[in-house]
Amino acid sequence: MRAVYKIGSVAILGGVLVAGSSMGATASHEETFVSAGELVSKVQSASHQVAYEIPGVAGRQVLMIRRDETGDAEVHTELDDTIIVERGTARFRVGGTITGNHQTGPSEWRGGTMTGWREYTLSAGDLLLIPAGVPHQAIVTSGTFLYLTIKTPGKAARVAS
Repeated sequence: MRAVYKIGSVAILGGVLVAGSSMGATASHEETFVSAGELVSKVQSASHQVAYEIPGVAGRQVLMIRRDETGDAEVHTELDDTIIVERGTARFRVGGTITGNHQTGPSEWRGGTMTGWREYTLSAGDLLLIPAGVPHQAIVTSGTFLYLTIKTPGKAARVAS
């Protein structure tokens, strides 16, 4: 499933994100709370790209990502990406095929050239769902692009478990 939604200001950045360990103001054994200010502060001083991983539970990952330049094409074969934009504007190329990429970790592939993709322009408050196995690439044309990526088991991973 592919979808882009406009959700206004990104309230999730200051809300409950994932179950797991504590890192913010209040937490229990069932949730992790990280304020919007704390998330943004983790990536403000980085050079051109940084991903800050928020503590969570096995099988899920939450990253706050800052990009000042275009990223590599990538494919995650086991995890869906839910992207929620905090600040800036970028284009995302999604779908099609990818050639010339290389494996960077278990179920993770980067680099190469994408063909046959669709393109979405994303800005603050937008949400983009990218299923596992679908090539994608963030194209940053100016300024800083700050977004939250929530990685959850994709269909193939859910069927296998």
